[in-house]
Amino acid sequence: MKHFFIINPKAGKKNGAQKLLDAIKSAMHGRDYSTHVTTCAGDATDAARAFVESGEECRIYACGGDGTLSEVLNGVAGHQNAALTVIPRGTANDFVRLFGDADFGDVAALADGEERSLDLIETEGMYAIDICSVGFDARTARDVHRFSKLPLVTGFGAFTISAIYNLFKGLWSEFTLEADGERLDGKYSLICVANARHYGGGYMPMGDANPMDGVLDLLLIKKMSRLRVPTLLKKYKEGRYRELGDFAVRKAVREVKVGFVGRDGVVNMDGEMIHTAAATIRLAPIKQRFFAPRGAWDALDRELESKKRENERIHV
Repeated sequence: MKHFFIINPKAGKKNGAQKLLDAIKSAMHGRDYSTHVTTCAGDATDAARAFVESGEECRIYACGGDGTLSEVLNGVAGHQNAALTVIPRGTANDFVRLFGDADFGDVAALADGEERSLDLIETEGMYAIDICSVGFDARTARDVHRFSKLPLVTGFGAFTISAIYNLFKGLWSEFTLEADGERLDGKYSLICVANARHYGGGYMPMGDANPMDGVLDLLLIKKMSRLRVPTLLKKYKEGRYRELGDFAVRKAVREVKVGFVGRDGVVNMDGEMIHTAAATIRLAPIKQRFFAPRGAWDALDRELESKKRENERIHV
C-alpha cells in the first residue's frame, strides 16, 4: 500500500507545511509514502492524477482546506485503486464536520483508518463530495476569500461578512429549473444540492443529508426580502428547513438542471466556482473510496439512524 500526502502550504492563516512534514515523517516511519507540496492552483489535481494513474493500490491525503480536498478529488475520481481522505488545515474544513469529533489530524491513526464508498456530485465535468449551490450563497462563497485573511476572522466569520456584502447586491434571481424532469422555474434566493452537510464555515442547510444513500438532496429557498433574512438565514444555517414553511422546498433528486435567466451566473462546487449560463448538477455515476479514523463510520451510522427515527416521528 502506497501513501501520498498532497500539502497546500497556503491553506489557513499559518504556513505550517514543515511542521506537518515532520509529523508525517514520524507517523509513517516504515511505510511506503511520499509527499508533494503544491506550488499553484491546480497543482494538487495534477499531482494526484499522476500518482494514481500507476494503477497501484494507494491512499491519498489532501492536506489543506476544502479547496485542497476539491482539487485532489478531481485528480483521483474514477480511479478505483485510490482511497481519499483529508488532513484538515484550512479556514473552514467543512466536509470533515460530517464526522463530528473524529480526529483527522492524527496522521498515524488516519493511515490505519477504515474506508467506505461515498456518492459524488458531478457538474460541468467537475466532481464535488460535499455541496453544490447556486444563488445568493454561491455568490457569497465566491467572495469569502477576500475576507478570510482579515485579522481575527474565522471561516464562519468570513462567510458571514461575505453574506452581508452580497445582501446589497440582490437577494434573489430568476432561474429555469428542472429536478428529475419536474419543472420548478421561479425566483429563488438559494438553491442547494447536497451530498453531505456543511459549507461556508459551518452552515448546515440539511443536517440529515447522507452521502451514502444514492441520492442528492435539493433544497430551494424562494425569493425573500431583506427584512426576512436574519430569521430565515439562521434557520437555514442550522438545518431547520422544515421551519421555513412555504419558503422552502426539499426533494431527493438525481439530476438538477438550472439556468440563469437574463445573465450568466456562478455555481459553487465545494468552494470552487464555475461561471456559466446554465448547468446540470447530477449524482455522479462513480463513487469515491474515502477513509476515516477508526470508529468514525460507526459514530456516523448511529447519528444517521437517529436522524432517520427523528424524521419518521416528524412525518407521522
